[in-house]
Amino acid sequence: MPCWPDVWRRITHSLPMVRDLGFAFGYVGLVALLLWAPRVRKPWLRIASRILGAASLVPVAILLPALALGFMLRAGDPPTQVRTVRSTDGQEATLRYDAGFLGRDYTEVTLKRSGCCQHDPVFWHAGPSWFDDVQIEWLDNRHLHLTYHARRGDAQHCEERMGDTNILCSASLWP
Repeated sequence: MPCWPDVWRRITHSLPMVRDLGFAFGYVGLVALLLWAPRVRKPWLRIASRILGAASLVPVAILLPALALGFMLRAGDPPTQVRTVRSTDGQEATLRYDAGFLGRDYTEVTLKRSGCCQHDPVFWHAGPSWFDDVQIEWLDNRHLHLTYHARRGDAQHCEERMGDTNILCSASLWP
């Protein structure tokens, strides 16, 4: 059975992509309409419409190779690595690591309380790292300790508390 809060979070994270695809299809439809120009009887208006449609193809000609290159680079990414650490009362801390291109790695730790299916993000780090960099340790059932390496300019966030669980984050600089 799916966890509805997690499903809703995935849907809301994909909404910008759906919006962008809608704009792209609308733009391509507008360009096709301008090039085809149905029911335009006046020759000067039909010629102007086709010139505007041809000029609108220039951004498409630039954007398509860039998108193709982005998809090819993304296709070569290794799969997401996952590690889960459980407390004695059944809470789960799950680490997800996505290796990115040229050090654009993303690490996230989510907490799933016992009796609940929702995974709440308690830590994320965007920057060069590796799968074994973040260490997760349950000190007891109410204290989660995370240790990781970070550079001064890395984007990162750590919650101090999630529900009745305290999260302790210890960052150390790269050697």
